[in-house]
Amino acid sequence: MGFDILQVLGKMGEGKRRIIKVEGISQARANNVKAREEEEWGTAMLFLAKGPSATLQFLPEKSKALLYAYKAQALDGPCPSGQDGSLAIDHALRVKQEAWKALGDMPRAQAKREFIDLLTEVLPEWKNWYNSYAAKVQKEENVDESAKILREFFQRNALRANL
Repeated sequence: MGFDILQVLGKMGEGKRRIIKVEGISQARANNVKAREEEEWGTAMLFLAKGPSATLQFLPEKSKALLYAYKAQALDGPCPSGQDGSLAIDHALRVKQEAWKALGDMPRAQAKREFIDLLTEVLPEWKNWYNSYAAKVQKEENVDESAKILREFFQRNALRANL
């Protein structure tokens, strides 16, 4: 800022409380927005890990490359010099790494937003998948493997007993 906020607040007397309150609200809103963005990022990552992978398989090469680039930028930061795509033999990998390199020094938070925007543009139904299936997937992940095996065993035996 071009002025000292403490001097301005000191001269304003009672108004000081109002300004501090407004600044507190602004900070709270900023924190809330950031928390929502992080939650949406986590949701998008869950979709990539557990969602219907066939939908991603048939995306255009450019969209896949950009999704890769934004995800890599968000997780790892700028593309390392040895991974710029020039040494990649696989064409698809080369395109993805070149897209990542093209992002330069894009901030990680911006890369996350760009990733979510692009994913929403090319697969608008991904959020519906999350709302329908993610709770089930997360619930299953919280159950240990032995409990899953026992549950499946009892379900199969119950079906046989009813036949």
